[in-house]
Amino acid sequence: MAITRDNLKIFKPELLGDSPSAGGQRTKNVVQSGELNELFKAISDIDHAVSAVEIVKCFPGLDTLGTETLLDGHIFISQPPADPLVSWLIAESSSLNDESRMTDMVDILESSVRAGQLIRDSLIGLLAGQDSFPRPYLQSRYRFNDVDYWNNVTLGQGQIICISVEYDGNEDARYPRFEHFCEVQQTVTGGVNGQVNFKPPIPYDTPNSDVFINGQSGCTKLRYTSTNPDIKYHGVSKLTAESSGSILSVAATQSELLPKVKTTRSHTGNSIGSLGSSDTPTQVIKKVLQQPEIDGQNTYIFDVPDIIDTDFVNNVLGLAPKAIGIRSTYRWTVDVTGSSASVTRNVFAFGSTGAAIDGVSLEYVSALRYSHFDSASGALPSSRKLAVGTVVMQITFADASGTLLLRETADGNFTDNNGRTFVNLDYTTGTATKFPDDRGDFSIAYQALSEPGLPDDNAAGFTLSVTTPVLDSFYFTVSSADGNTLISGSSDANGVITGAGVSGNISGLSVEINFTQDIDLTTLRYDIDETVTLNPPPELYGLNPLRMQNGGVVPMFNAWTPITVEHTQVQAVTASVGQTYNVRDTARFVDITDANGASLWTVDNAHYSHNSTTGVVTINSTFDGFTAPFFLSDSIGEEALVTEVNEGKLQLASPLAITYPVGATVSSVQNLGNMQAYVGPVRDMTAWDGNWEQDGASATGSLNVVDHPIEMNNQNAVNEDWVLIFTSPTAFRCVGRRMGQIAVGDTFNDFSPINPRTLEPYFVIRTAAFGAGWNTGEAIRFQTFAAAKPAMLIRSVASGHSQITTDRAVIAFRGNES
Repeated sequence: MAITRDNLKIFKPELLGDSPSAGGQRTKNVVQSGELNELFKAISDIDHAVSAVEIVKCFPGLDTLGTETLLDGHIFISQPPADPLVSWLIAESSSLNDESRMTDMVDILESSVRAGQLIRDSLIGLLAGQDSFPRPYLQSRYRFNDVDYWNNVTLGQGQIICISVEYDGNEDARYPRFEHFCEVQQTVTGGVNGQVNFKPPIPYDTPNSDVFINGQSGCTKLRYTSTNPDIKYHGVSKLTAESSGSILSVAATQSELLPKVKTTRSHTGNSIGSLGSSDTPTQVIKKVLQQPEIDGQNTYIFDVPDIIDTDFVNNVLGLAPKAIGIRSTYRWTVDVTGSSASVTRNVFAFGSTGAAIDGVSLEYVSALRYSHFDSASGALPSSRKLAVGTVVMQITFADASGTLLLRETADGNFTDNNGRTFVNLDYTTGTATKFPDDRGDFSIAYQALSEPGLPDDNAAGFTLSVTTPVLDSFYFTVSSADGNTLISGSSDANGVITGAGVSGNISGLSVEINFTQDIDLTTLRYDIDETVTLNPPPELYGLNPLRMQNGGVVPMFNAWTPITVEHTQVQAVTASVGQTYNVRDTARFVDITDANGASLWTVDNAHYSHNSTTGVVTINSTFDGFTAPFFLSDSIGEEALVTEVNEGKLQLASPLAITYPVGATVSSVQNLGNMQAYVGPVRDMTAWDGNWEQDGASATGSLNVVDHPIEMNNQNAVNEDWVLIFTSPTAFRCVGRRMGQIAVGDTFNDFSPINPRTLEPYFVIRTAAFGAGWNTGEAIRFQTFAAAKPAMLIRSVASGHSQITTDRAVIAFRGNES
């Protein structure tokens, strides 16, 4: 039989609502088209006041009494809510199944963030309730010239990290294995003093680095986090420009699954050292090159004959070339080959990485200003001076008691991890002065970058200590080199820095300031505000934002995922038999709906008929039983493949077939695949021990499904693993993996267990298929697949006042007839 609109249905689960047991198996209750609150309940005043997130499950399915196939059945949000404070998403995950309940769906969403790359093992032992650890532990080890260096690691405010207890073998009762995801409270870089603050606090005691568990030490670890690629979100947006090519301009490409509150936070008194501390100031001025950013272009080539591309600069000093683009929600990578640098936009990283600029910017250390200096090679030339913040110093004691790698501080002193000063360095001459130590004399060796000695410091280059700066809040002061003048300057919203005797700019997070006189860089202090996003507490929505991708700001479109582009025109019609109306002859969907949104379409065109060749719609009835006014809508549209997602842009694999106006709907599509009820491979076993993952040896008997196939249809089939376990040579019981035992049967009669949802059989096995030769304990296993698949819908309501009293979003379900 032919598949019609009537056969495409969306079924409700066992339980709607927000209880832990909501969801479950498919029921026979159908979501009624045009009706409000069929899946989500109405939005309350409290929801509007404090915001809300709701999750529901449904089952798009092909409902026929045969085994017809719906090719590539798919769902999408065809009409977004009119209320700008309300948004819908479809969450796609391979972990969602027919049995999934609310607790399972929450677990699926909270698996978006996982423990990732190791930052540091042997973290200090923490006590339950502790919400900080010492800043010196925020370091990672790097080996250069057979010497271990500890690179300072920077964690940004709002960054999610994972503190875990990891070891092999049996679980230790004192220190159970666990992963704790927490948010860094303030941007911080590894250093001598201070703390790394995080929330929420650690839930359990963790072992110190010298505690052994099953023969292993250093079991408390600090890790970055990574995202789970299994979860994909589908949303809806609008075209912001007329489109007919392969690049679509859309209003948004991401959505806040968890509504957030954005505010600003002030940071005052920062020095140009790490986080405004007195530790090593970063005073290396990077050269900046820019190119215009072009839509659809991912790679840009820069000519950099003067670049310093060495291990010392890139890894030991952490001054590798860096790129940023005008679309600041993308990460950029730099690959240097000879005198060329290839800059590539290749990873979508939701959340801003800094202020946007007017193109693609490359920053690097230039040989026109800097050169490598090694104290072992001789004296520092009189025309050069050492660049503050680039000195890597090591001392070796004469009595062979060992070596120490010292830390550089703002005043030119070099200290050990305990803050004890061993050396003072004169940056203008390279002369190192020793401080006496109980261990006796020691030798000094260091490497650094040198720069021109004259003029003195009449420029400053550094990186802002915040990740999302408010540029026009930047203000700085600095003393002249002779200490007689206080110089100040500020930035406008475009990052242009001005002041008396001052010029410069902020590009991304990099600041470059030039002065008309020499200044004392150690006195430079600046104020800056940053935009801060406040994550909601987990108890507000029942979801932990720290376990959500980017705190719940998720992509609505994904590369290599189909979209649908549609534009709908609406006109009022009257219930006058014989009246005709014209719609577009390219319309792919035509419908008449009443005041409640109920469709008047029928298989026999009882209420209206549509001539797809001429575009003429003819009224055939007086619309009895429906509520006026009536609206005729016609939609043009097509599907396309997205190959790349940019901020506000979608790159398609090929141009659109027709032109779509501003305001056309662009929806991400979840492809459910071919939808048809069928039976998987049938196998028999001599015994079955309850292991659903493994089969056994073949039985004596055999089910003849070649001549007598297992019968089923789209309406009654379910997704389930089945086993028939023989309790005698002729009797058996039927057990489902998720449903448990549902029936008993025998080989003398057709076996047709009843589906309580439809009161018809799940499947039918004819008696002739059983044959003979079965023994007690033998089993028959097979899977059945339904013509319906589960889907997860999410509705988010942001905090605020809304004047919209009645609102709806529309989910569309369609496919092709085979």
